[in-house]
Amino acid sequence: MSRPAPAGKAAGEVLAGDPRAAARAWLRPLIVVVGILFAVDTYLVATEPLLPFDVPVTSLVQSFRWGPVTYVFDLINYTAGYVQVVVGIAAVVLVFLWERRAGYLMAIGSVSSLLDNGIKLMMARERPTADLVHILTPAPGYSYPSGHAVFFTWLSFMLAFSLAPHVRPRYRWLLWVAASIVIVLACLARVWAGDHWPSDVLGGFLLGLGWSAFVVWLPERWLPAPTWKWFRERPRRAT
Repeated sequence: MSRPAPAGKAAGEVLAGDPRAAARAWLRPLIVVVGILFAVDTYLVATEPLLPFDVPVTSLVQSFRWGPVTYVFDLINYTAGYVQVVVGIAAVVLVFLWERRAGYLMAIGSVSSLLDNGIKLMMARERPTADLVHILTPAPGYSYPSGHAVFFTWLSFMLAFSLAPHVRPRYRWLLWVAASIVIVLACLARVWAGDHWPSDVLGGFLLGLGWSAFVVWLPERWLPAPTWKWFRERPRRAT
């Protein structure tokens, strides 16, 4: 029985945007663990109107003095609906024009936002109400999982993953720290605005993270690196 690759080596491959055998050996159990956590959160949300930490955490987030960070929260909360769709499509297209393989993977990563919409309809969880939390920016639709949390998680993860091979190794940590900060701020912004419960953003984060890890582990492993020549040849191969 072969020994598993060191976790440090696996993490290094992912952070470098170049997952190989070591990274894939660890990505598989990561996907399973994240999937289980998402399933547990989904089950609890489906069976309980509120989870024990929903109201206390929301009160803590809304009572904290965020200062200038609230302007960032407002910007994040503004990117909803069609704005989010336009931002996502623009990011995929721009990355695709810059590097075909990276844009290809980002396009697959965006599928998590489609999964989010389907799960929302099945769960049909109502958003927080004004008798329990302060509603700053009322939002339509259902609450679980948070679409913003899903969107900013896959977008930040896949952008960092796509840019990492083109950044000097000594500076790559800045790229991933920036991606992590964006994800945290996006999750906090939705709770701060009173549009989602913490369990909503937790579910959205887990969905976005799990799907991004799946994209890196499976499609990146099996799918070819697309080039303009590859796309031109596809119709002729199909005939």
